[in-house]
Amino acid sequence: MKLLKTFLVSQLLMLAPFLPGFAEADDKQACHNMFSPLQNVALKIKSEGGTWELFEKREIFRKHAIVGLHVDSKITTLITNIDYLCESQQGIPRNRVAAQVVPMLEEKGAEGFIEYYLGLFHSIDEIKGWVKYAEYFIAHHKRQLDINQTQKTIENARPYFDRYQELAIKLKTTNDIKGIAKDGKALIEDIVRFNAEDPLLKQASHENAQIPQVSALTNISDEM
Repeated sequence: MKLLKTFLVSQLLMLAPFLPGFAEADDKQACHNMFSPLQNVALKIKSEGGTWELFEKREIFRKHAIVGLHVDSKITTLITNIDYLCESQQGIPRNRVAAQVVPMLEEKGAEGFIEYYLGLFHSIDEIKGWVKYAEYFIAHHKRQLDINQTQKTIENARPYFDRYQELAIKLKTTNDIKGIAKDGKALIEDIVRFNAEDPLLKQASHENAQIPQVSALTNISDEM
């Protein structure tokens, strides 16, 4: 009996990587494991106020503080997009908007959906936008990402996090005003370009851009 149990457990462990739920969790966790060292570097700097705070702390750099503000913002966008890629390895996550509009569309159909929200005095343009997003989500939410491609994106992002850390160190240890301002502006431009050119980051931005304005949706607005 004991040998049988041991055999069954071993077989289950061998099959586990091929089970959908296991693969989903495995890729998602693998992605976060790859990204967390870079993310932690940035979060440590941001926990101290970011490069904006470092510019502000020293009088010689203060007039360039806006550079630090924009650097912090671009790093945050990069973190958000890569984190989204990790969370969506096996499909687009059901966000709060989708959680409300998708079941409603599936229950009532497009005409019934529009009629329902017109009855709640929402504008027709808003409602059509919600229908469009619900249809988009239904059509695309099962799409999958390649973990190897995601790894490539993370590896390509590494230099930007390294430069963010180097900028923070320079702000603390040097007096090179022109050089630091130049480095900060170059980092801003390069992160913007990377977000716009990397295929997966472009996909992340596109998918999130489909989410409509939610302030008028009753259940969502109550939560916000």
